[in-house]
Amino acid sequence: MMSSPIAHIELESEKRLTIGQELDLLRAAHKRTPTVDITSKLVKVLVLDDQFEEAIALLEGQADRNYRDETFLAISYLSRETHSDDLLALDAAWRAFELSNDDEQRAGALAAIGKCQKRVGQVEQAKSTLQRALTYDPHNKDACKRLAAIMLDEGDADAVLEWTDSLQALGVDHARLFGARVLGFARNGDIESSRSAEGFQSLHRTQQLEPPPGWSSIEEFNTALAVELLNHPAMRYDRYGSASESTWRIENPSRPDTPLFKALIAQIMKSLSAHISAMAGHDHPWTSASPKKAFLRNWCVITESTGFEAWHVHQFGWLSGVYYVQIPDAIARGVTNEGCLAFGLPEELVGEEAAAQFGQKIVRPKPGMVLTFPSHTYHRTFAHGAGEKRICVAFDVRPL
Repeated sequence: MMSSPIAHIELESEKRLTIGQELDLLRAAHKRTPTVDITSKLVKVLVLDDQFEEAIALLEGQADRNYRDETFLAISYLSRETHSDDLLALDAAWRAFELSNDDEQRAGALAAIGKCQKRVGQVEQAKSTLQRALTYDPHNKDACKRLAAIMLDEGDADAVLEWTDSLQALGVDHARLFGARVLGFARNGDIESSRSAEGFQSLHRTQQLEPPPGWSSIEEFNTALAVELLNHPAMRYDRYGSASESTWRIENPSRPDTPLFKALIAQIMKSLSAHISAMAGHDHPWTSASPKKAFLRNWCVITESTGFEAWHVHQFGWLSGVYYVQIPDAIARGVTNEGCLAFGLPEELVGEEAAAQFGQKIVRPKPGMVLTFPSHTYHRTFAHGAGEKRICVAFDVRPL
């Protein structure tokens, strides 16, 4: 059981500059003084902004690349999604491994190597590489995720349960491990154990948020908040590698000129505190993994008619959630799954029969609703087809 609630949750720092403004400054600095340090900073922001071609051009022209440079080069090559670029990414990941300075870096490089090997059809090598990564760092989330996916694809759910047992014995307790066990039980046909390992039914919470001080109703507040978010200077369309498809996103909404968003986060923090305290009595491995210190990571997703979220978990979080700012009436008052949030299991990982037996919990979003759930629970959304925008704020309580 969770011995005590989280002692402290830090708020995410405000972003005074948009990522585009950061890039403009770094490009200007690099043009004046192209030092290794400035190049490294520029490449990091380019990769964050999906500017992979520019990152590749900079890194390929750099004679002495370090571990992080080679890692970013591998990520950038993989974004091209061609066999030849996957091979280039594999070479870069091996170079990153050779340049690694500690076990955490070695595990990170091997996790990337395993991803590349799987991409180019070297599945057995990938499995061995990912197992090796976990010997260096049993807590590496990417290696856990990728190894579980390979074993499940091979139909070897017993192996998933065995090695996640061994990782738990070493004190590993992150979302990817918990999620892998949920998938392993389901793939074996043990739906009862899968549901128990997930724990969603007893560990989630749904409530209507109280309006912040100074606001007479949550409806009035949401109307003003929607305007603030829709005019946010950092709004961007899609993001490579995320679960979001055909959506607008704001990765770091908190700025000096977003007072309503900050008022929302203050209300969410109150809700989180109450939920975390209530979870302390639950007998589930997830509650035992409660971090002593954490920070609140948040972002905004704005969906038009065709946008949706694919099946995913929040691998860096312990507790995750969503707040609904603006929901079209066709969704809030609807009777179909359009625009709704679903908790369940991805068919491509457990098979259609197991996913159907596990079932889906459909959550109909309504303005002002806040929903919190363990970060390891698989969820997705459905495209809503409405002419209006669906606006929500997502968040993770992430261990420090």
